[in-house]
Amino acid sequence: MLKMMQPQPAVSHLCRIKTAISCVQMMGSCRTLSVMSNPLLLLSCNNKYRSRICKHIRGLRNLKAFHRKFSVSPKLSNFLKDPTVTYFQEGSSPTLHDGLSLLDRYIFVKTLVNLYEDVKDGIILDTAYADSRPGEDYDPAVPVIVGVHDTPGSHSDVVSILSTFAKVGCRTIAPTFPGHGNTQGLMRSFDDIFSHSTLERAVFLQDFLDTLGIEKVDLMIGVGAGCYPTLRLCAGVDSNNMYKSMALISPWPLTRPRYETNTDLVQSIQYLWERPFFRGPARLLLPAYKVGGVRTVREKVTSAYLLGNLDLAEASSLAFTAVTMNLPRLLLFGDLDPEVEPELYLEYAQQLEIPPENIRAFNGKLEAPALPGALSFTDAGYDLHLKHPGIISAYLLHLVQLFRPHIRI
Repeated sequence: MLKMMQPQPAVSHLCRIKTAISCVQMMGSCRTLSVMSNPLLLLSCNNKYRSRICKHIRGLRNLKAFHRKFSVSPKLSNFLKDPTVTYFQEGSSPTLHDGLSLLDRYIFVKTLVNLYEDVKDGIILDTAYADSRPGEDYDPAVPVIVGVHDTPGSHSDVVSILSTFAKVGCRTIAPTFPGHGNTQGLMRSFDDIFSHSTLERAVFLQDFLDTLGIEKVDLMIGVGAGCYPTLRLCAGVDSNNMYKSMALISPWPLTRPRYETNTDLVQSIQYLWERPFFRGPARLLLPAYKVGGVRTVREKVTSAYLLGNLDLAEASSLAFTAVTMNLPRLLLFGDLDPEVEPELYLEYAQQLEIPPENIRAFNGKLEAPALPGALSFTDAGYDLHLKHPGIISAYLLHLVQLFRPHIRI
């Protein structure tokens, strides 16, 4: 029996989650999750539970092993009232890290509690993220940098920027939003509840950081659509001044949708997806339609919901609030963005009350920014964060040095 139960090389994320849920539902606890990570624990179960566990795990015999190992988190343990509950982790053991690079991780995040009348208990998301100091308690002496990715995208898109901060002693963290990458609801219905509004995304980010025990963030870095929830959090609407500074890279406009020409298509996608009967035909038709640079059906649906639930008036007011708080801020953009002309980015800078003399163009030599400030790249477009991650990191480091002058590259 123990030989059969030995983890073998990888199992699909969906199969793993379904198996875990099935075991949890039958046993009334999450002890099965621990058994999956350590077969010897099977011996501590009585015969009744042992047979039930084996029944649900036996189907894994011919599959590859779990590539997510487990690391303990008190947040989920308290939520499920069982101290044996463990979280998934990608790759190596939580103790095998040097703090100088980011490890891919997974954690259960309970979010949107009391946000909707019909879902007062909120939802649980199996959240993919990266962390340079996984498993460590929050340390006020260590600067915390958080990266917020674009739509479509995932946390891996901002890792190249965050890596520089990790190497100079900062704790760097980047979550993946629901509906993106490998982040999924613990139950399928949870994915449908999350509608990708700025409020939901900001609440999710705050709950994610609370789950990790983060109390203060020295720098929030938003990319693309991730700038909307970044603005909301840094404006202190949901966070009680937890965030000290912000940087916005290629932000979506405050005055019009980024993919304005696709407005009708976006509305049609959202209309069809909200009606389960039409989802099948929609999956067949969507590959033929283009929404900006979005490719997959899942990404198109997520983008449609984000654009459909976008409140530009709210976004403008959040920018104004951040200004009135005198929050240290930097704006970075590329002149070759195919969807947003440079004039619109300059208008964004004006709404952030960045003086024209503080808006500079990168000419191969990086100078210390005047705050609040902006930096444009004449040779880059919307993928600025992927093309010049090292330059961006060095530029943004000045924000961290406002509070941590000892940090140097």
